[in-house]
Amino acid sequence: MADSAPTDPAKGGPIDLPGGPTAVLCLHGLTSTPYELLPVAEALAARGHRVRAPRLVGHGTRPEALQHTRWGDWLATARRAFDALAAEHDQVFVVGLSMGALCGIVVAQERGDRVAGLVAMATPLQLAFKQQTVLALARRLPLADAVPFVPKKGGPDVSDAAIAAAMPNYDRVPLAAASSLLEGQAQARDRVARLAVPVLVQHGRYDHVAPVHNAHDLMDRLHTRHRRLVVYPRSWHILSLDVEHEAVARDVVAFVDDPPAFCAAGPTPHPRTESPA
Repeated sequence: MADSAPTDPAKGGPIDLPGGPTAVLCLHGLTSTPYELLPVAEALAARGHRVRAPRLVGHGTRPEALQHTRWGDWLATARRAFDALAAEHDQVFVVGLSMGALCGIVVAQERGDRVAGLVAMATPLQLAFKQQTVLALARRLPLADAVPFVPKKGGPDVSDAAIAAAMPNYDRVPLAAASSLLEGQAQARDRVARLAVPVLVQHGRYDHVAPVHNAHDLMDRLHTRHRRLVVYPRSWHILSLDVEHEAVARDVVAFVDDPPAFCAAGPTPHPRTESPA
């Protein structure tokens, strides 16, 4: 029997909220669903923006469905979703969390002036040491043949246990699929310096999946004129649902409303990342 994909966003289904003329594409993380971006999507919609968050291929049903997908499949979903919104709206922003942020970086660079701005949340340019090492080994050795799934000990990386328990997400990670994330990291690192759109970088101070140095690394690689980093001092990896989710959503809305003004209100970027005059 085929897996039944959820249609209710509260249960992990896709999000599609009316509005316009500005549209926002939201991209979730690996093993998760659009639900993790629901507070951000609802805040944007309340401001009058069109919001769409697709369920990336292989997600939202069973871990076995994700097992046979790879980075290229998730990126293809993101590309199709962006192009569909761009066909209907003059301005499209991209908001990505974790693996979704890697997709967002690639799409924002590829689609160029069709993109109004990018929000990169908890971007895993490099995972925590143990996780990064396991994925690197899995790319070189047939580890997935012996251990096809790795349990997610402790559940989603969010500080509130009740929030973690309510999240629709997989309790184990298909190793072969996850190891393809290294390709996404490489593509994102390659594209970051070529981004020309405004960028908001958001990260949780206590992110255990993608340590906070990723945010500073991302900012150092950016050369786009309008960029800003916000680190949330109490949040973990899934900062869009964590204890500071209201501040996270508020900052995303302010950025989408006026990217240059929001970026200018933050600290001056490090001199060595400034664009040439």
